[in-house]
This record gives sequence, C-alpha cells and structure tokens, in this order.
Amino acid sequence: MKWGILGASGIAEKAVVPALIRAENTEITAVASGSGKGKEFAEKFHINKVYTDYTELLKDPDVEAVYISVPNHLHKKWTIEAAKNGKHVLCEKPAALNAADAEEMLQICKDNNVQFLEAFMYQFHPQHLQVKDIIKSGEIGDVKLIKAGFSFPLDLGKSNIRLDKEKGGGSLFDVGCYGIHSVLDLSASTPAEIKAVSVVNEELQVDTSTVVSLKMENGILAQIDSSFEQQFRNEYIVIGTKGSVTVTDAYRPDKPGVGTIIIKDMETGETRTEKLEGDTYRLETEALTEAVTEGRSLEHYHRLTLETLRVIEKCLEEI
Repeated sequence: MKWGILGASGIAEKAVVPALIRAENTEITAVASGSGKGKEFAEKFHINKVYTDYTELLKDPDVEAVYISVPNHLHKKWTIEAAKNGKHVLCEKPAALNAADAEEMLQICKDNNVQFLEAFMYQFHPQHLQVKDIIKSGEIGDVKLIKAGFSFPLDLGKSNIRLDKEKGGGSLFDVGCYGIHSVLDLSASTPAEIKAVSVVNEELQVDTSTVVSLKMENGILAQIDSSFEQQFRNEYIVIGTKGSVTVTDAYRPDKPGVGTIIIKDMETGETRTEKLEGDTYRLETEALTEAVTEGRSLEHYHRLTLETLRVIEKCLEEI
C-alpha cells in the first residue's frame, strides 16, 4: 500500500515513518509539510514526492493511505479531506477534540469506503494482548480495579503546543487519553460514572495534572492519572480477586529493553515475569494495511476512539 505523510512532525520522523519502512507491503510515496521541513524530510527517507500543500498530496492518485500527524485540532479537517479523496487514514491521537467530531469523521470514512485507525500504538504490543489473555483465562480472578498512569515533566514556561487550549492541549488530551483508552479496552465495558479532579494552570487554562475515577457498567472500578508535572512513568495494573498483572512500560513499549509484565498470585504471594517484544509502530501500520487488503474490521478500535473521547469530554466539564 502506498502511503503519504501529512505533517513532517517529530513523531512521524522518529517513529512512524521508520516503522512504515520496516512494515510489510508498504511504500512511502509522498510527504506534505507546510513548515518548510518537507524537502529535508523527504531526503532523509528517500521519498520521491514533496508537497507544501496537504490538498495536493491528497489529490495524488499514487497515494492510497495517509498518516496524519498535524496538531490535534486539525485532525478532523484533514481526516475528512483524506476520506473524500479516497485515502485510508492513520490519524494521531486524539482522533478529535470531541466525540461528535470523531463520529462525523468515522461516518465520512465509511461513506467514502476508506478505513480509519487512531494511532494508539501501545495496543498492538504483545504485552497488552497478553494481559487481555490473562484476564480472559481467569488466572487473576474477577477484575475489580484497574489503575493507569502516564506522566512526564514538561516546562510550563516555554511555548508548547501541548499547552495550547485551542489546539487540544492539556495532560488529559496528551497522555491521559492512553490510560482511559486502555481501561476501556481491558475492562471490556463502558463507564456508568465518571469523576475528575485537576490542577489547571490559570494562565494557560489547561490541565497540567488530572486524576479520573470511573465506575464501569460491569462493576469494575478504575483510576487514571496524567500529568506534565511528575517524573516519566507509563504503567497500568489490573487487580483481580486472585491476583494482579502489572505492565510497567504500558504506553511506550517502543523503547529499548521494555516489554515486561509482572503477574502476582495474591494467595501465595508468588510472582512471575514475562518478557515480550514487539515493533508497535510497525504493527500499528500493518493493522491498517490488513484492514484494507484483507477486509479486517476496525470496529473495535472505533468504539474505543469514541468512548475515550466521551470520557475526556465529561472530565473537562468538571475541571
């Protein structure tokens, strides 16, 4: 499948484009950038076509799918434009700034017979799939509580798009979405109750730290925290009636040497560890390719996209 890149962003350069190069049945045909970085980006990755206008790339008949890594508030616009031009879409998270926009995006993709996938790459790592298998096997008993956290220190005094309210800034949209997304996936349920408390920067008017509490329809409780004011951590723990399973590098399993899950038996106190490796960004891109070429459904991922945004919307109403 022939890909175009919308936005010569850091994550495109460091992670997604190298993954596309490693992926099966993939070719990068073009890149579009309005920042002036397109030529240098293309030279680095040996991409033949460079556009300074996103629309021109979307009209290129050689491009079959696009990776969208523009700022959060532009995801909707360019996903819709891509769909109307018959391009399949891999879009950075969050897919949109609210669930209504995401629903519209998904409907337009469906109407134009193109596939859409939100780029939560962590969910394709074997460690996450193994946790789901452990839960399903009953080894840790009935799940009662899930705790998830993703944080890193950010200089709040410097200009940063993550701190721009109008462009989808704040810790919830940037990293809290991962914890919410994973809780929805692991619990296999939807929230019955949603509560949130935040630290909001008065000048920037974005949350710099947030804690979200959920009660799921199936009775599972969950707590998710996100922050720009704490040390780097990205983890979740699933606690059941018989044991627990912990993933210490849940949302950045692409880093070297990570991919360990810890399973604890509550009765005996014994623990075991499992080491799993996976090329998450490559697996993510191949998931979209396989949906296109093999007709695989992405409905599960679409549901998670919408539910995650609904939770974030409810949280933002309270802060």
